[in-house]
Amino acid sequence: MKCVEKEEERIAIEEPTKMTYHLCIVNLVIGTLYCSKGNYTFGVSRIVKSLEPFNKKLGTDTWFYAKRCLLSLIETLAKHMMVLPDASFNEVLNFLDAVEVHGKTIKTTIDPLDEEPEAAPVGLDGLPGSNLDSKKTVAYEAKLIKRMFLKLRE
Repeated sequence: MKCVEKEEERIAIEEPTKMTYHLCIVNLVIGTLYCSKGNYTFGVSRIVKSLEPFNKKLGTDTWFYAKRCLLSLIETLAKHMMVLPDASFNEVLNFLDAVEVHGKTIKTTIDPLDEEPEAAPVGLDGLPGSNLDSKKTVAYEAKLIKRMFLKLRE
């Protein structure tokens, strides 16, 4: 992992606008494995770490895998199968706040109609595709997941 991190740092210096996902994927896999084994405290912290910095790592695919772990944690908490420490709850809530800020323009679905704006369905306000965009963003899903966590914390 150190080698991958050093290589990504080198690429970031040479090409600052280039997106690199190697270390992100490694951390997502590790976090997912820990979550699947029931160690949500470490797994979720690894998921949170994997998407930092959000402007370079947060995307449709990375959000898909991160939210799977968060939803699994929500299910486990709802069934009262574990108690999450307050520090982990706060880490998740802060993570979801940051995702909400950075995910406003990131779609959660890959829509083939986006490439052809003339073929997109017309929304209620007469603009193509406008009725679909507001609820198909990472920010919207992060708000929903945060609401679930807050309900479980009560």
